Amino acid sequence: MKVNKVFYDTLFDFDSYHEHIINLFDHGKTTGSNQSEAMLNYTKLSLARMRRGLKTFKCNPELLDAATKSNHKNWLVISEAWCGDAGNIIPLIAKLAEQTEGVSLKVMLRDEHPEVMKNYLTNGGSSIPIFIAFDDDFNEVQHWGPRPKPAQDMVMENKKNATIPHDEFAILLQKWYQQDKTETLQKELIDYLS
Repeated sequence: MKVNKVFYDTLFDFDSYHEHIINLFDHGKTTGSNQSEAMLNYTKLSLARMRRGLKTFKCNPELLDAATKSNHKNWLVISEAWCGDAGNIIPLIAKLAEQTEGVSLKVMLRDEHPEVMKNYLTNGGSSIPIFIAFDDDFNEVQHWGPRPKPAQDMVMENKKNATIPHDEFAILLQKWYQQDKTETLQKELIDYLS
């Protein structure tokens, strides 16, 4: 299935998405069918990252300029509440959308829409988040994701030579995000939106 305006309009705006995942977590739940304690812990971490990002992230002027000049102002992010990468990435996209006139940002839950997600696989897997820009007629211009290239390279290398247990690797990946302070993400989004 391809995204069209009717479908797009049914999706969460960012504030509704954020409120939805907070409400779920407050009731001991997360998005998706896996409601294990591990997924709830991942959701807790992702929410903390989102909260911190929404308070601290600043869009650099070049990124704001690229977003302002772009003719593709219908944005979609595919995510889930428990996704650690999304917790690090979506706050910047949300701030950028908020600061760019004419941008509409929607968030789609991956597991509720596999027929859409199958169009955005990464190396055959349904990695998220995926950021998609559409023109006014909802033709996809391009998509970005699931994470900045250096972080993606780390993930792919660890999958190839899985010498570090998942939880330890997740800590290393989070350290990369913290040290990078969205610099790589912002550079990649400038290229993406230009």
